[in-house]
Amino acid sequence: PMQLIIESNSFQVATALLIVCNALVMGLETDFPTLCAWETVENVFLAIFLVEFLLKCFCQGLLPLMSFSNPEVAWNMFDVFVLTLGISDLGMSKLCDKSSGSVATIFRVIRLLRIVRLFRLVRFLKQLYLLAFGLVEAVQAMFWVSLLMVVILYVCSIGMVRTCGSLPDTDPHAEFLHSQFADIRTSMLTLFVLMSSPNLPKY
Repeated sequence: PMQLIIESNSFQVATALLIVCNALVMGLETDFPTLCAWETVENVFLAIFLVEFLLKCFCQGLLPLMSFSNPEVAWNMFDVFVLTLGISDLGMSKLCDKSSGSVATIFRVIRLLRIVRLFRLVRFLKQLYLLAFGLVEAVQAMFWVSLLMVVILYVCSIGMVRTCGSLPDTDPHAEFLHSQFADIRTSMLTLFVLMSSPNLPKY
């Protein structure tokens, strides 16, 4: 019965709503840090998410949850990471002196990393998940396009340095062209500027 409850649509919707509420609380905490005891509210959310994960472990077992044969293993590992951050944040706030330099820096970093908890929402919204997946695919495509652009700029820069960057001083445009195509690095930057926001009258 517990397994059916955890896998039910109602349970998934409730979890998604909790994440949305947590996102709203983080926003309010950022803009109105003295409004109320935000740390207590965050700890309540952490406790709820921890109970949710423990229920999943109780019903499915920890090893099956973390098995690479489980299609949800990436999300389960992400849940563990988020819970670990939250528990570390809670432990440091109780045990350590947050005013000391190095501890304060680590504490602020952990506090900031709590934001990644909001990415759990992607798991429950199919359209958002598809959009995120499409964004990852687009980033991969942009990487290869950028790599191709760098290769083209590099090849063209070699030609520009050997021609425009090596004009004799008697040429009326030698000083300007030497400054724009003096070496490979400068030439690549000049060509990139011409490609992205060309100021053709200047040339």
